[in-house]
Amino acid sequence: MAILTVPKVLREKLGDEGVEALIALLNEAAHHERDNLLGILAERFERRVTEEGKRLEVQMAELEKRLDHRITEEVSHLEKQMAELEKRLDHRITEEVARLEKQMAELEKRLDHRITEEVARLEKQMAELEKRLDHRITEEGKRLEVQIAELEKRLDHRITEEVSRLEKQMAEVSAQLQVTLSERYASLVRWMFIFWAGQIGVIAALLALLR
Repeated sequence: MAILTVPKVLREKLGDEGVEALIALLNEAAHHERDNLLGILAERFERRVTEEGKRLEVQMAELEKRLDHRITEEVSHLEKQMAELEKRLDHRITEEVARLEKQMAELEKRLDHRITEEVARLEKQMAELEKRLDHRITEEGKRLEVQIAELEKRLDHRITEEVSRLEKQMAEVSAQLQVTLSERYASLVRWMFIFWAGQIGVIAALLALLR
C-alpha cells in the first residue's frame, strides 16, 4: 500500500528529498512485508491442504473399509436369503408340478371317457344318416333315370329334326353353289379365250413386223 501524505513537521525536518526517500523506504518495507506475509499464508495454506488431504484420505480409507465390510455382510445376507428363497421356490414348484400332473391325469381320464362317448354317439348318428342317405340316393337315382330317359327321347327327336333340316339346307346351298360355280366357270372361260385371242393377235402382228 503506497504512502500518499507525510506530516508537515516531518517534511520540514527531512526536506523534500528526505521525504521522498523515506516514502520509498517505507513502500519497499511494506512490499517486502506483504511478500513475506503472502509466503507465510501460502505455506500455511499448503500445509493445511496437505493435512486435510491426509485426514480425508484416512477417513476415506476407514469409510471404504467399513463399506467393504458392510457390503460383504449384505452380500452374505442376500445370498443366504436367495438360497432360502430358492429352496422354498423349488419346494413350491415341486408341489405345483405334482398337483398339475394330478389334475392333468384326471382331466385326461375325463376327456378319454367323454371322447369315447362322443365317438360312439357320432358313429350311431353317422350310421343312421348313411341309411337315410342310401334310401334318398336310391329314390333320387330312380327319379333321375326316368328324367334322363325322357330327356334322351326328346333330344333324339330334336336331333333327328335338326339333322333333317340341316341336310335340306345343305342340299339347297350345294345346288346354289354348283349353279354359281358353273356360271363363274363359263365366264372365266370366255374371258380367257378373249385374253389369249388378243395375245395371239399381238404376237402375229409382231412377227409380221419382224419379217
